Amino acid sequence: MEITRKTDYAIRLIAALVNREGKPLSVRAASKLQGVPYTFARSIQHELVLAGFVTSLRGVHGGMVLRRDPDELTLIEVIEAIQGPFSIANCTTEANWCEREDGCSFHPVWEGTNDIIRDYLSSVSIKQLLEGDSPYLSERAVQKATANSPLSGRALLQSA
Repeated sequence: MEITRKTDYAIRLIAALVNREGKPLSVRAASKLQGVPYTFARSIQHELVLAGFVTSLRGVHGGMVLRRDPDELTLIEVIEAIQGPFSIANCTTEANWCEREDGCSFHPVWEGTNDIIRDYLSSVSIKQLLEGDSPYLSERAVQKATANSPLSGRALLQSA
């Protein structure tokens, strides 16, 4: 999976709302501030509203207002709201996608990779991202991801 331009723009639009203290910001102003094409920003705004991240207020003094606490809103939530379930391989999220799944030696590695990346993105809040805090990869994520894998969790932690 790759982070799409649409997801990148969604994160940027949310970032524009973080320090507004509940004051609305127009989609046009947010798009200009964050370098997001206005027409694209309009469609993304609708998805952010549907996901419950943003409230849209109409009128002259309307705009977008962040509904979620940026300390609690994580990157994985935004990614999945815009792109759907996170997965590096279809076989890890779609049942019966591959007839080899049960005996496949790759499948546990793809699942472990999903778990590691998902845990990492779940540990990064929008606020942390904007403040430049360095998120970490938890030992729990590495242990969970490598439980059924030929990879050593300890080696992964030491290289992280």
